[in-house]
Amino acid sequence: MKATRIRTLRGQVTSVGGKADKQLILNDQLINRGLKIKEFYVWPTKVAATTTTICNAILSYAQLADANVEMNAGDNTQLGWAFFAQLSEEGTVGPESNRQAAYSGFLNQLIDPDHIVNRDLFIGIRDSSSRTFNYLIVCEMLELDDNEAIVTIIKENSQSIE
Repeated sequence: MKATRIRTLRGQVTSVGGKADKQLILNDQLINRGLKIKEFYVWPTKVAATTTTICNAILSYAQLADANVEMNAGDNTQLGWAFFAQLSEEGTVGPESNRQAAYSGFLNQLIDPDHIVNRDLFIGIRDSSSRTFNYLIVCEMLELDDNEAIVTIIKENSQSIE
C-alpha cells in the first residue's frame, strides 16, 4: 500500500424518524484506490445549553437496515463509530426566573484501523428526534495492488484475514 494524500469528507445529514443515512462514496469500480479512515466526527448543527442531544453514528460498507441498528463491532460491515451526547438540565438554585442551565457534552470516536474502503461508504446516524447533524471524516488515500484490493473486498463481508 502506498499512501498518497490526506482527504476530508464533510457535510450534513438530517435525521427523520430517528435515523439518517447517506452514501458518501459510490463504488466506481476502481478497486485499486482505497481510503483509510483516520478520524470520524459527528455533532448537531445547533448546540444549546437547554437541549439534550444524544446520537450515535456508524460508518459502514452497507446501508443500515433500519432505525434499530446498533453500533456493533461484530458486524464486519461497520468500520467506524462516533457517539455525541449533550446533556443539559436547568439548575434548581434560586428563584425560577434566575435559574441557570447546567451543561455537559462529549464526543467519542472509534475506528477500526485495519479496514480500507475501496468501494462503498455509508454514514448512518441514530437519534431520538429529527434534527440535522454535521460530519467530518479524515481519510488517507491509498494505492492498492491487486492482491491488497481483493483482500480488502473480502474483509468487507467477513472477519479479519491474518
